[in-house]
Amino acid sequence: MLCAYSSVYAGSRVLPPVIDNSIYPVGTGLGSSSASSNAIYEVLGRLEQLQLEVQQLRGVVEEQSQTITDLKKRQGNIYSDLDLRLQELTETNLVENRAEGGVKTEASKSIKKEVVKTKTADSKDVESLPVITEKQLYQEAYQLLRNGHTTRSITAFKSLIKDFPTGEFADNSQYWIGEAYKVNQNMDAAKDAFLKVVMKYAGSPKVPDALLKLGYIEFEHKNMAQARDYFSQITVAHPETTAAHLAEKKLMQINEMQR
Repeated sequence: MLCAYSSVYAGSRVLPPVIDNSIYPVGTGLGSSSASSNAIYEVLGRLEQLQLEVQQLRGVVEEQSQTITDLKKRQGNIYSDLDLRLQELTETNLVENRAEGGVKTEASKSIKKEVVKTKTADSKDVESLPVITEKQLYQEAYQLLRNGHTTRSITAFKSLIKDFPTGEFADNSQYWIGEAYKVNQNMDAAKDAFLKVVMKYAGSPKVPDALLKLGYIEFEHKNMAQARDYFSQITVAHPETTAAHLAEKKLMQINEMQR
């Protein structure tokens, strides 16, 4: 009977479930710690890479800043050269018109050295060498400037003004002295030269151009109030000139900058 009871009890007892440990990862806690460390190293590596990229970008910015500075200097020289070339036709027409029109001024009456005829003992006419006139001196000085010999052109223009202070080309010579100084980056001397055009040759067609260049110089030196004054003078006193058109553009630019 005992055997039979044991057999029946064994058949009715519920066995505990079998757990398959193979479905769980081995060392779960250690694996989580390792993943966190990897994430930290990855973030640090990314930060180091970003720092390197920032340094590279800074180098590019510095290089571009220097390039911009160099380009500004070149732009100033190119502008001056372009200005000379654009006005070449005007200068040529000026010389031709004054020569053909027979404008009689003190300079046109006074020739530096006249052709003189003298009688020799045998009654033969001897003609002296032809002389250099104001027009020729002006053309030579202007050619020096056009060819880039700015310092020599300044000397030539000053010599012309000294010999012909009220001559036909005195106003233009004074203006180009200012341009030559501007090309040489001697802004104080350029300003003085342009101011002389305005003060000494009030009726000259070069006055609006001289005012424009004075405005440009003040604009480049961030003296906006003075620049505005010069540009406004042109638009009011010389409204139909090319200089007035350029001055209006600069006034608009100043207004935009001061908003």
